[in-house]
Amino acid sequence: MEAETIAKTAKDASLSLRVLSVEERNRALLAVAASIRAQETKIMEENKKDIETCGMTGSMLDRLTLTPKRIEEMAKGVEEIAAFADPLGKILEHRTLTNGIDISRISVPLGAIFFIYESRPNVTIDGAALCFKAGNSVILRGGKESVHTSSYLANIFSEAIAKPGVVQYVNNPDRNLLAELLKQNKYLDLVIPRGGEGLIRAVSEQSKIPVIKHFNGICHVYIDKSANLEKAAKILFNAKVQRPSVCNAAETVLFHKDLPKEAVEQILKPLKDAGVEIHWDKRGIEYLDLQISACFANDVQEACEHIEKYGSHHTDAIVAEDASVLEYFANNVDSSSVMLNASTRFADGGQYGLGAEVGISTDKLHARGPMGVESLCSYKWILKGNGQVRQ
Repeated sequence: MEAETIAKTAKDASLSLRVLSVEERNRALLAVAASIRAQETKIMEENKKDIETCGMTGSMLDRLTLTPKRIEEMAKGVEEIAAFADPLGKILEHRTLTNGIDISRISVPLGAIFFIYESRPNVTIDGAALCFKAGNSVILRGGKESVHTSSYLANIFSEAIAKPGVVQYVNNPDRNLLAELLKQNKYLDLVIPRGGEGLIRAVSEQSKIPVIKHFNGICHVYIDKSANLEKAAKILFNAKVQRPSVCNAAETVLFHKDLPKEAVEQILKPLKDAGVEIHWDKRGIEYLDLQISACFANDVQEACEHIEKYGSHHTDAIVAEDASVLEYFANNVDSSSVMLNASTRFADGGQYGLGAEVGISTDKLHARGPMGVESLCSYKWILKGNGQVRQ
């Protein structure tokens, strides 16, 4: 069976990575970066094939398209990951028990990871580099729109690290193969789907392997009556307009009911000037476009209740000058990222100093928020005794 062969290859490769030193992993990553730069022309040729056959337009085509600048950014991203401290072998906890046994909790790789994503080919390199740095093998399955570019990039990575089976790219678009891979819990340790809600929900429903995910990004900006209006307008504009098609863009603005009408209009004017359509009293909608819902809240408590009911626990922001209001919001909004007087657009692994990310998790178990290299590690307990037995 093809799926079992792929999964078993990944598991076997993950075992060999356990003993690879951080120096060896870093040298391999630097070789990947050099190879990306050396093969820029060929990468562009493969990308052109995808562009000519994808049938995409607008922002989706932009996500697929590579340029010399974007290829250089990929190479630099790999170098940044190589420069990170080793996430493995870290002593996360250490103490001596009353019976004299020395106990430690040590970071270790997760094992074999199945990473599923859509049309952005640069994610191929991000995902492979982060998994490899954390000592994991990875099976990559990109969208059919980017198959030429992504499979070529995966091959560059695999050849540069010279470790067979560590990085595998599935270029077979057959959904039956995907379904069978999602059953390989004997060999695979984690599935990470990155893309639209349809993809993530389908993977979550079919998988027998643990899945880290977020379904959508219904992000809010609450503007309190104590807010600085200039600051509020700037933050809301950035959160909605800077890149409206991404999961950390604002989809709802909540205004304190005591804000004067003139203040609300002042805050919304830059959005309207940019062509943003305002939908009053709409709730729980992810637009991924130049549209936004707008509602009023009696106070910060009601704003938090609104976010709990209609949000997606992804990223939510408040603009306020009242310290007690900021504290209440921070303590009562149950999202993976909470922004105090800052744009929701900062919810990103690169912005958090994590380097590239394999995705953003709204789950609460194992990983939450932007997932960098440390989110791709687990841990184990090591106990050192001197003949002790349990009474």
